[in-house]
Amino acid sequence: MFRCKFAAPMIASAGYDPVLAVLEVEFAHDGQVWQYMGVPEEIWYRFKKESIPESFFHSHIKGCYDEKRIMPDVS
Repeated sequence: MFRCKFAAPMIASAGYDPVLAVLEVEFAHDGQVWQYMGVPEEIWYRFKKESIPESFFHSHIKGCYDEKRIMPDVS
């Protein structure tokens, strides 16, 4: 999945698959990548536009959707 770079201290990048409704977030502090399932496309667009994406992440994504850690793409 293609991820956009984020200019945020906590979030390095994030991407969204509208077919699967999966949001993928790479964290800046440790490089971990997590997927959040069943995320509506509207949430992705709002997340992308936030001036403080960490705050939006904690209030509208983390704990609101099923999540799993994935291994980073090493290609």
